[in-house]
Amino acid sequence: MTPESSDINVPTKSLHGKLIANAATPPLWHDSWIKYIPLIGTTLMCAMNAGRYETTLEQNAEFIASDLESYESRWSGTTVGVIDASK
Repeated sequence: MTPESSDINVPTKSLHGKLIANAATPPLWHDSWIKYIPLIGTTLMCAMNAGRYETTLEQNAEFIASDLESYESRWSGTTVGVIDASK
């Protein structure tokens, strides 16, 4: 994760889109026939998807804050994968 800018201005607004989250599987995962290649297929498919999962610190902070604002935190205590929906 990288910051959107080197300045610190409060309150900050993210320049990017909202994040999509999922706990059971990586969100917006693109499956491919490549996963059926013996020995290296799964690794290649993970590498193809990995570049899309880059988010900024501001996006993650906004995601966590919006989740904590709700009475029942949907993602509390679970491992969550996030992706920028605009990518």
